[in-house]
Amino acid sequence: MVMKSKKSKSKRVSLKKKYKVIRKVKEHNRKKAKEAKKRRLSGKNKVEKDPGIPNNWPFKEQELKALEARRTKAIEELKQKKAER
Repeated sequence: MVMKSKKSKSKRVSLKKKYKVIRKVKEHNRKKAKEAKKRRLSGKNKVEKDPGIPNNWPFKEQELKALEARRTKAIEELKQKKAER
């Protein structure tokens, strides 16, 4: 029988591999930051659009009232945030 050595394999990583991993991590973080920035900018002045409720819906009036209430609430929140600044 062949005897196995009791030493574990070295954990060292070549510099090429090390810098490659660092570069990949930087790229990943850059992409995440860019997406977060995009979401933050697009979400600021986003107001819900009218979904165009069909006339044959039985509860059209209630839907329109609820939508209008949500819209006014969102606008008030934006004004309140601006006032806090």
